[in-house]
Amino acid sequence: MFIFSIVQILLALCAFVEAREVNYTILEENQPDYFLGKVSDDAKLHELLTTGDVTDVQYNILYSGNKDASWFTINDKSSALFASKSIDRDVICKYLTTCVLKFDVIAQSSGSGSFFHKVSVSVTVNDENDNVPKFPNPVVRQIVSEASVPGAATPLMGAEDLDAGRNGIQTYRLLPENVPFNLTAEYYANGRSQLQLIVTGKLDRETKNNYDLLILAVDGGQPAKTGTLTLNIVIGDINDNPPIFEKSMYNISIAEDVVPLTTVLALRATDKDSGENGRVIYRLSDHQSDSIHRTFKVEATTGELKVIKSLIEERKANYEIIVEASDNASNPLISQVPVFVTLLDTQNTAPEVILNIFPSGGNTVDVSENSAIGTVLALISVKDPDSGPNGQVECAINDNNFSLVKYDDSAEFNVILNKTLDREKKSVHHVTITCSDAGSPPLSVTSEFTVHVSDSNDNPPLFTRKVYQTSVTESNPVPINIGQVQAQDADNTKNISYSIEQSNSYSQWFEIDSESGAIFLNHSLDRETSPEIELQIKATDNGLPLLTGSAIFKISVADINDNKPVFHSKTFEYWIPENFSVNTMIASLSIMDADAGLNGQISISASSNDGHSSLPFMFLEDGSIFTTGDLDREKCDRYRIHLTAYDHGSPSLNSTVNLTIHIQDINDNPPVIQFPPSDTPYLEIPYTTTEDSVIMNIQATDLDQGENSRVNYLLDGDNITVDMFSLHNETGQLSLNRDLEISDVGVRSFFIIARDNGVPPKEAKRAFSIRISSQLTSSHRQPGEESVKYYAIAIAIGCVTVVLSAIIIFAICYVRRRDRHKADTSNGSVTSNSTLETDLSHSEIRMNGGYHRTFTQPSVTKPAWRPPREKQVSFKETTDVREEMNRSPKEPEVVSDDVVIWEYASEAGDTYHPYSDPYGSLPHKRQIPNLYSKNQVEWASDNENGQWTPNSDVMI
Repeated sequence: MFIFSIVQILLALCAFVEAREVNYTILEENQPDYFLGKVSDDAKLHELLTTGDVTDVQYNILYSGNKDASWFTINDKSSALFASKSIDRDVICKYLTTCVLKFDVIAQSSGSGSFFHKVSVSVTVNDENDNVPKFPNPVVRQIVSEASVPGAATPLMGAEDLDAGRNGIQTYRLLPENVPFNLTAEYYANGRSQLQLIVTGKLDRETKNNYDLLILAVDGGQPAKTGTLTLNIVIGDINDNPPIFEKSMYNISIAEDVVPLTTVLALRATDKDSGENGRVIYRLSDHQSDSIHRTFKVEATTGELKVIKSLIEERKANYEIIVEASDNASNPLISQVPVFVTLLDTQNTAPEVILNIFPSGGNTVDVSENSAIGTVLALISVKDPDSGPNGQVECAINDNNFSLVKYDDSAEFNVILNKTLDREKKSVHHVTITCSDAGSPPLSVTSEFTVHVSDSNDNPPLFTRKVYQTSVTESNPVPINIGQVQAQDADNTKNISYSIEQSNSYSQWFEIDSESGAIFLNHSLDRETSPEIELQIKATDNGLPLLTGSAIFKISVADINDNKPVFHSKTFEYWIPENFSVNTMIASLSIMDADAGLNGQISISASSNDGHSSLPFMFLEDGSIFTTGDLDREKCDRYRIHLTAYDHGSPSLNSTVNLTIHIQDINDNPPVIQFPPSDTPYLEIPYTTTEDSVIMNIQATDLDQGENSRVNYLLDGDNITVDMFSLHNETGQLSLNRDLEISDVGVRSFFIIARDNGVPPKEAKRAFSIRISSQLTSSHRQPGEESVKYYAIAIAIGCVTVVLSAIIIFAICYVRRRDRHKADTSNGSVTSNSTLETDLSHSEIRMNGGYHRTFTQPSVTKPAWRPPREKQVSFKETTDVREEMNRSPKEPEVVSDDVVIWEYASEAGDTYHPYSDPYGSLPHKRQIPNLYSKNQVEWASDNENGQWTPNSDVMI
């Protein structure tokens, strides 16, 4: 009660203190132990402090039940507030525009002062643009039909940016811009967006069958960050193009004695469509004379035109053939081409060719590799004495680096340079020119000459590798040769010089031999500062003009174990609830080792600072802490652990830190009723007990903590008399609400309930009875301090008690025998011609046969004799009333129960019968509450509810 009063006074004092608030702002990704400010100054608590409290105030953060508070620590003396670890706003406030962490700080005087104040702290975590917009898939292929009309839309997944506000995605761009597409975007509250690719122009697959687009997602940061999506659009085909022949008409001449099944022309038509829409099928048109179909045929798939019979038999000089080409679509498109065939005679002579080389003559010419395209190298004159097709001569050249150009309309051709020559690839070209007439069969003649290509400085030096790689151990001795480069020049250049470009600050640490290409290191390296270094090596020839080649020389710095593991904090402290699931991660420690490989591979060992032989935790290499056993706050509420992080280098390096894990209470223990003890089922008190008397103090304990262990007491039962008992629900004190009376004699049975204040609550329940005795003093007293004293005395005089007990038992038996005899003669008796059995625990008489019961009741001669209500009488005048009943039940039956209330018939006409007859043979049955002790007889009257009580108990 005293502690409860103190708490109420403190709460009352706190209620009169004006609440204070402070606000801070911090950028995300802050350094650990970032100073925010002094809470006492910012909340202006000095305005509330008295002189005695100024130096006696402690500051504490309310961590329990507030995960936001775990990011901060406070100096309990100066009230300096720190962000204890780096805050990633994009994780703890994902998709939120504003990120505010709230918690409370308690300022309380620790000495004689009475100062107590709570300060509400709000920390706004501002976003940094530290995330790049990212598409779900960096490359997307999308098919769009060429039949799509402007305005048709295709949905695309937008990018996601974990940043918020202006640092989130602000706009999308589509590149290039001169395409028949546009882009729209719809933005959602969670940072996501949906794109629509809109067709803005006509699509023609045959003109352009695909588009490679780039979609840019740009956020609003300064500077802005951009995510990209490569969009490959494939234009789907429709059959909108007919096959097209390579020529609008064909003219061919064939010998009249051509052999049947000879191919005289290879027709070719192309269809811009794809698939079956673009597969071409050839045939002869049906709309022409039958002689065409008898003389020629065309292959359906190849388009080859063939003669199928002798042309001499037809006696015709020429033919006009119509060839059709169709695609293989369901609704094919068709095109036609005419083929004019002229028959030739079979006599022919070969043409004559005259070659003139510039400027020297002969069959050899020198050409520089940097000569311009179009340079004339030779002139060819062709003569053929034939006329007609036999005299029509065409010439061809075998090397596509050169070409023939017909000079005017004469039979002369210029040999010109068609491509730039490369001496390094080919220094000599053997050129053959073939000239053929159009006779049948054609006759041809060849002429040859040689082209020598002279060198020019057109090739830069080339290194044997594009990238050279080597490895150097850090803290290396200097100087040291770390490698060599080599370059070659395809030109005739003999001298190559090497140099290092000063492309970065590391370049000055190196030197290169200009002639051999050997590279030397003149500086000791540190892998943790520069794990890899790139040098730009240059090779220069001595030609005109000077040409240069380059290569990359990469130096990987090999690690030595020169850094020990480092914890990000000097101490760690965590709070977890008891009964936490096994194999669950409870924390992750940040441990860094700047070394690499085994030198940077970290393991953790743990030992108890409290002497525990084993710990219910597992510590992984990445700093994760998992539970491995049951956590019971009632057994251990705190684990203080000494952690050692060591690497796997040789020799191994390590660092240590202290870790404290607090086990927080949950309501996992029900109250245990200590008093009354379990071996005391009832308490007996006299009916003379007065109002406000303390009957007993119920006591219960709970192993939990805080509200989970605070116990409230209740009573539960069908026969609890609310106006009789009063139970204090906090102290467990059971007292009387009023004075007891003789009419209250009996047993009050109920359940004692001890219930804690946990959520959900747990409770203990025990059956208990209070027996109100007709004796003036209680025969069963509440165990307490007096009982302990009495028990001690009883043990001391145990031997004497045994003797006295024997004497007392003998006296009690004698008195009870005498009282029973007196009851039989004054109040009534029970006689039976059958065997009677007595239940010792329930005080019942069972009968094995019929019985004869005689009882004595008041004799009433006049109605005026009836006493007033609730008046007790002596019952001196009596009259016998007999009741006979014979039964022979198979099993013993109850004759006498706990309470029987009788009525009787008087001379004045008043009728009384038992309220409850065990056999139900008498009228006016009435059931009464079983609230009284057994073996007591109570008498009652129907008239005016008069009530009398017998002089003595009926002993059975």
